[in-house]
Amino acid sequence: MKLQSPIEIEMRTTRSSRNRPLRLRGAGRQRGARLGLCPLLLKLALAAGLLLLPASLHLLAQDEAPRLEGMIATADGQPATNALVVIFSAGPREGGKGVISPHYYADCGKRARTDAQGRFSIQPVDKELLYRLLVTAPGHRPDYIKDADPLFGGTQLQLKPLQLPFVSPKQRAVGKLIDPAGRAVAGARLEVGATRFGSSTTYSSSGNRRVDPMAASDENGEFHLDCTNDVTGIMVTIDAAGLAKRRMWLEPGQAHLIRLKSGVTVTGRLVNEAKPVPGVNLAMTTEERWSEVYMRGFDVATDSNGRFTLPHTPADMRFVIHTKMKEMAAAGVALAPRPLGTGADGTALDVGDLEMVKTHVIHGRVVLADGEPVPARTRVYLSLERGSDSLDSRLDPDGWFEFVGVPTEEIDLSVRVPGYRVSAKNPNKDWLNEGRLVGKLQNDLEEFVIHLERGAGFDESQRPSDNERQPRQKPLQGAKLKR
Repeated sequence: MKLQSPIEIEMRTTRSSRNRPLRLRGAGRQRGARLGLCPLLLKLALAAGLLLLPASLHLLAQDEAPRLEGMIATADGQPATNALVVIFSAGPREGGKGVISPHYYADCGKRARTDAQGRFSIQPVDKELLYRLLVTAPGHRPDYIKDADPLFGGTQLQLKPLQLPFVSPKQRAVGKLIDPAGRAVAGARLEVGATRFGSSTTYSSSGNRRVDPMAASDENGEFHLDCTNDVTGIMVTIDAAGLAKRRMWLEPGQAHLIRLKSGVTVTGRLVNEAKPVPGVNLAMTTEERWSEVYMRGFDVATDSNGRFTLPHTPADMRFVIHTKMKEMAAAGVALAPRPLGTGADGTALDVGDLEMVKTHVIHGRVVLADGEPVPARTRVYLSLERGSDSLDSRLDPDGWFEFVGVPTEEIDLSVRVPGYRVSAKNPNKDWLNEGRLVGKLQNDLEEFVIHLERGAGFDESQRPSDNERQPRQKPLQGAKLKR
């Protein structure tokens, strides 16, 4: 008995907010035999929700390669013809951990152009992965399709128009990306992190109407970024499949030839009491936190032997690598931020065994000097001074909070209550940033008090000497209040 094709069922998935059509592509009697249902019963069962299709069911003909497909529309809803769709990153399905960094799966960099109906298809791909697709078309902002799934049918994306549609050549930074061998780099993302205008620099692209927030390179490696006529510099971070990330400044009105490098391969093993620790996520960031240098997104999980590999790490730079506090809270151990330095481009760095250590608990309370209750929904935030990791805790009605799984490390705590400031009774007050405390956590803290008082920030005459204004190296202590 043959299964009529195609059958198309509109369904909403939890993997994305988009509606995706689930297509059962015609495979004749092979599919009918696999499902064991006649066409009419199959239709009725699916329509009634009585037949659950497991994620492991391929829904593809046996002779058909898994593929990513979908439709791209322009801002006015018309098919986007000749739009470029590139696999930007990938990762395991829900619950899985990637022992490969998101940008370096084998399928990353594969691409396709849309046809006259705005449709695209990229194949073959790994059906065990979910994909993030980068889409670009003339006259429109580049955008992403998140969680594209080869087990489901086509996804859809409607692009938005450029925020600066008409500019002169002086307001456009153009360039070409090439790899170490001089070949064009297609499908690279250029993300704006700062703009320079006059004597000022703004380190953000969010809400910045002076420049397009992102660009992507085409098959010739070419790209452009448009800006207003007062912009004199655009700082971008360049991400390309199989190449090292790079950050640099571009000058409007100029053409740039940019050679990307291969980078350094960083390897190592995560251990606890000399035993390998499998399936744990590691994060690596630059040690330098200055905005023009700082980079993150070098993430990977350990394999079954506790080993990890981070390819294409920028050369000749200092980094810190660590586990995530939230993930390791229940374990009671973690890898505190560990510094490392990469060498020349094209080399390898084996950091050896990285030993995990015991973590700490902070049990504390926010106290208002006037005895008033802390406002509902107030939160305390904790972040590592080195690395890229943070936690937050919502205060209970009495102002109590708790953080679990914090490593021995320099940290900062922040809390904001309208009309109040962190008082001078807090030994670790950050005098340069209101609402913040900094210091080194060395042990568990019980009844750690953050004392707030009414008032605005302290003026210059009330601040301590320079070496006490940000006591990062000072052991973290709570405020001492008279009982």
